[in-house]
Amino acid sequence: MHLSREEIILVAVKLFKKKGYAATSVQDISNELGFTKAALYYYIESKEEILWEIFDRTLSTAERRMQELMKIDMDPVSRLKQIIINQIKNNHDEKQYMTIFFSEKSQLPTKKLKQIKARERQYVTIISDVIREGSALGKFKTIHPLTATFGILGMCNWMSYWFNGKGNLKPEQIAEIFIDIVLSGLCQDEDINEE
Repeated sequence: MHLSREEIILVAVKLFKKKGYAATSVQDISNELGFTKAALYYYIESKEEILWEIFDRTLSTAERRMQELMKIDMDPVSRLKQIIINQIKNNHDEKQYMTIFFSEKSQLPTKKLKQIKARERQYVTIISDVIREGSALGKFKTIHPLTATFGILGMCNWMSYWFNGKGNLKPEQIAEIFIDIVLSGLCQDEDINEE
């Protein structure tokens, strides 16, 4: 029987969500997969490696989408709309990883935690710069860009805790609601519906 790295990570995510990272052992993961611990170590070096991969994958997806978005020429209002859509996509597409990303960050080794925090700061700076640019162009109200950025990310990222896909709303509809909330608070009245 063959075991893939992806299977290991998905089982680990399930167990981390159920028991927490600290309470989940490599033995627990191997038992869930139906393999010996020794067989599991053929594919992974440690439980910490699995946790790092979850964090790296989650952030890499968001970074890649942000980089693609930033290559497109658009005004700050349209760009912020797309950032919110991307953030909702990230939370939806990486849902199995997102709750671990937000709940188990303190479990990362110090060096890895510093790397994640540096990457998060870069991501936050990009969004803050879009808000700052919008304010400078008179599209957004004069508002503290970093605080607005944290508000937007908090609203979008909390979705990983409550959205289960079983309700009436699809991720695209949630994105539209969040866009309306954000732009109603940020935009000068005449710029809310600008594309």
